[in-house]
Amino acid sequence: MRIMPLRIGFIDETSRKTNMAKTTGWTAKAARVIDYAPLGHWNPQTFIAALRHDRLDAPWVIDGAMNREMFELYVETQLAPTLSKGDVIILDNLSSHKSPIGTHMDMCE
Repeated sequence: MRIMPLRIGFIDETSRKTNMAKTTGWTAKAARVIDYAPLGHWNPQTFIAALRHDRLDAPWVIDGAMNREMFELYVETQLAPTLSKGDVIILDNLSSHKSPIGTHMDMCE
C-alpha cells in the first residue's frame, strides 16, 4: 500500500468562457468603467490534467468543450506517454470519458 499513492492519478477538467467576464461597472466616485475581456474571443476553453500525489501530469488546454473525440486525443497524445505499467487513473462519470479507448489504457505497455 505504500507505493499506491505513487501509482494513482485523478483526471478532471474545467472550462471557462471569456464572455462571462463583466466588462462594465462603476468606480467609487460614480464614474462609469468600460473594460474588455482578456484574449478577446468568446469560445469556451477547457483545461484537463491528471493530478498525482506530488505533481500535475499531462496538462492540456483546448479551444472548445470536452467531447469524446478530444478526450481520446488527450489520452493518446498527452496522458499515455506519462503513464507507467501499473498506474491507475481515476475519472469522473462525464459522458465523453466513456470511450473504448479511454477505458483500456494498455497504451503505456
